[in-house]
Amino acid sequence: MKTRWAYAETVLLRLITERGRPSVKLGASEEVAGISLAGPTGTGDTYMILEAKGASSSSRLRNEDGREQTVKP
Repeated sequence: MKTRWAYAETVLLRLITERGRPSVKLGASEEVAGISLAGPTGTGDTYMILEAKGASSSSRLRNEDGREQTVKP
């Protein structure tokens, strides 16, 4: 998954499957907050990311076949 919150003082919560796959990541800092949801075991590039950074927000969806869509208000 392509989620990277590389900010100082970031709090990150990961929920993992019974096989240890991080399926849900919830992160927050003073600069950015977001959540990512990964596809099931057996997928490597299926995910959804919701992010609020500063005064802007975005939603990024990606399928295993590489199709991606980003929505910004």
